[in-house]
Amino acid sequence: MKIQSLVLASAAALAFSAPSFAADWFVGGGVGAQQNDYSHKPTDGGKFSDDDRNAVYMLRGGAFLTPNQRLYATYSYNSDDFAKQQMGLVSYDYLIGLDQANKLNWFVGASAGINHTAPDSGALESDNNFVWGGQTGLVYKLSDNLNTEIGYRYLKQDYDNKIDSGKYALDNTQQLYLSVDYRF
Repeated sequence: MKIQSLVLASAAALAFSAPSFAADWFVGGGVGAQQNDYSHKPTDGGKFSDDDRNAVYMLRGGAFLTPNQRLYATYSYNSDDFAKQQMGLVSYDYLIGLDQANKLNWFVGASAGINHTAPDSGALESDNNFVWGGQTGLVYKLSDNLNTEIGYRYLKQDYDNKIDSGKYALDNTQQLYLSVDYRF
């Protein structure tokens, strides 16, 4: 729990200091595919795993603190055969220019936030849980005000729920997405 508090406090400190450093603000949205890895441990023993793949939709906004650093918040929504998820993340990325004009950048970063999981089964309870992970991908600057991005994000989930038949858990989430951002 101390690590979770430290990560969230650090992200909040960066978010509140961003206005003094921000060169370029941006807003955007994206769509992609999300895979959720679930597990079930029945009370009579054994373990079962399942992964569900469905669409993910996201809205985001943030700032480029420098040409090589950005800080942003993302809201995403996903619904699969097991549950509906709403996620709020704070992310930091470091960008590395792949050409002289810095139109094409590779990024690598970290994310932390909260996920609200609402199972479709009435036997399982909805819950808010801490999520954390990392992302990587490519950003292409289409113009001074428009970027497009393809990315991959891995998030470790802390959702687990116990009922009479056993324990259900959402172990991790993986996203592959395409987004467009407007810079102002």
